[in-house]
Amino acid sequence: MAKLVVMKKGGGGRVAINPEQVTHVRSATGAFTDVFFDGHQVAVEGTFEEVVALLSDQNRRMPQAPGDPHEGQRGLAFGRFDR
Repeated sequence: MAKLVVMKKGGGGRVAINPEQVTHVRSATGAFTDVFFDGHQVAVEGTFEEVVALLSDQNRRMPQAPGDPHEGQRGLAFGRFDR
């Protein structure tokens, strides 16, 4: 299933964009940014930086291969003490 990003469309309304289909992004006049995909151009509200950040959200990306299986657990000790 496609992950869609919902944004305010320039001129009113809303648009849902599949970030995997975006070919490029271009800043436009004012607080708008043009998004290009599948032969279409859509102006959305937001600065270039904001739009790129939304479209490239790290939470949507596939997790990378695990490195250290104990990463993030340093300094923690779990176990049971004999009494």
